[in-house]
Amino acid sequence: MRISFYFFIFCSYFTSYSQEFFDTDKIESGKQIEELNTIILQDPSAENYYYRGYNNYISENYPEALSDYNKALSITPNDFNIYFSRGNLNIKLKDYESAIADFSKCISLDKNSQKAYFNRAFAERKIFNRTGAIYDYSKSIALKPNNISAYQNRGLLKKELNLHKEAIEDFDKVIAIDPKSVDAFQNRAISKAMLNSKDALLDFNAAVKLAPENAEVYFNRALYFINFKIKGDYCSDLKKAFNFGYLPAQEIIIELCKI
Repeated sequence: MRISFYFFIFCSYFTSYSQEFFDTDKIESGKQIEELNTIILQDPSAENYYYRGYNNYISENYPEALSDYNKALSITPNDFNIYFSRGNLNIKLKDYESAIADFSKCISLDKNSQKAYFNRAFAERKIFNRTGAIYDYSKSIALKPNNISAYQNRGLLKKELNLHKEAIEDFDKVIAIDPKSVDAFQNRAISKAMLNSKDALLDFNAAVKLAPENAEVYFNRALYFINFKIKGDYCSDLKKAFNFGYLPAQEIIIELCKI
């Protein structure tokens, strides 16, 4: 099956990594840092470095946070929470290799930590290790069977690898858990279209119904009509996509529609 020049918007909105925050409404990080500076002079414990690192993290003082987490680990070298927090920080710093190492350490300390597998998968995807990320999302799902984010992200990776049948199974799971997931309907529709499944249109229509002001849902349905020679008012969809802010639709409108 040959796909034409026009390409779908691939709705690859990966759910972010899991973070462990305290109640930030109860924490004034700047004040906490000042207090911890004084406390650490008297008690340079791993716990105090960790909490100062955390407050530096939420204050976006990332180099200071990294230094504090490193000091905490030098005192307590097998603390799951510190590795997990440093892994999240390394993601913020876009040091994905170091993040993977931190979450791998977390997994060695707790092989049943679904959040460590989930976060390692997120970091692996960032360095294009899709196979490794799929493995880790699968481990996360095994530990937490209703992990909707893991199904969504694994489905997106499978779609990127053109494993559309398997991707559809993951998007099925997402929709079963959240029947209003626009992204899942869109992504499932695209995978079904790539497999030339006749019910792809039902999913494109469902996405439009769920998000009637979303430019992408109209644009993708229009491209489905065009690429697969499906009977439908693709010009109307393209114009709606353009009116809702997706400017690239204009070029196709000029080329294919009477305006």
